[in-house]
Amino acid sequence: MFRYLRVRRQPERVVPDLGGLSADWLSRSPGVPITLRQINGLPENAKKRAYRALIPPGLLARFGINPITWDGPEEVQRVMLVAKPGTSKVAIAVRAAVDDPDELLRIELEDTSLNGINLNLLVLNDPDSPRFPTDYDKEGKPTQFGTVRRNSAAEEEAMRVGLAPAQVRQGLRASSLVLQHLESFLVVCGHAAYFLEPLTYVSSWVLERRGFAYVRGHKLMDDIHREFQPAGRLYQALDGSTPFRQPDQWRSVRGRAWAVHDGILEVLGAHWDGLRMVKQVGRQAGVETFPGAVY
Repeated sequence: MFRYLRVRRQPERVVPDLGGLSADWLSRSPGVPITLRQINGLPENAKKRAYRALIPPGLLARFGINPITWDGPEEVQRVMLVAKPGTSKVAIAVRAAVDDPDELLRIELEDTSLNGINLNLLVLNDPDSPRFPTDYDKEGKPTQFGTVRRNSAAEEEAMRVGLAPAQVRQGLRASSLVLQHLESFLVVCGHAAYFLEPLTYVSSWVLERRGFAYVRGHKLMDDIHREFQPAGRLYQALDGSTPFRQPDQWRSVRGRAWAVHDGILEVLGAHWDGLRMVKQVGRQAGVETFPGAVY
């Protein structure tokens, strides 16, 4: 599983109700944005037609899911759409099998207060890969991806096989494709950019490679890179005191990410929070806060 984003704790006030979609409304300037609230006000089948564009057909076909009907071979829905009338959010969840514990894809979008779009959640899981229960602690309580509580034993096992913080399985290596489809959908809706909040250091690095820039947090990323250099404060804090603070972890994105997840930023008087990123559709920002990085 790869979760890019941090769930917003306080919902934003959304744009005023622009009224329902109609042929007359759509005949106006194509530059006027269409909101998710407007799409959610459409009949169910019309909503499905609109939101179908968010999911790469090849990804669905790979798991035997009809990209038009969203049915699996057993003619049971494998794709769930939640887009309630009167709301400004949409969630789409895809499972490789009806009884799978994890979604192979989940995407959640929301209108912003300035006629924009937030990407609140993106999950990509390889359902055929081993699962590590980092999402629950030893008492069975949800960890909220390690942000509220942790299962250190499961995290250590996940780290040893090459997973990053907040992953329970390997990813699908399809984030670039999914984001391309998202951008195509946003272009149709008249949106020039979208925003998100990265959950982990790995998330930020991947999103930089996908063309995102920072609204907030660029300085923190630069500070992290500087202080992970030999003689830096983060470098010195890789003292082997926990499995997630081994001396060579500064060399890789994943190694740094586990140390950050383990709270190493405390030596800088900082913590991983408040970062916000933006992507202009069709453009690459060219941001690189870890030059020459090895994952």
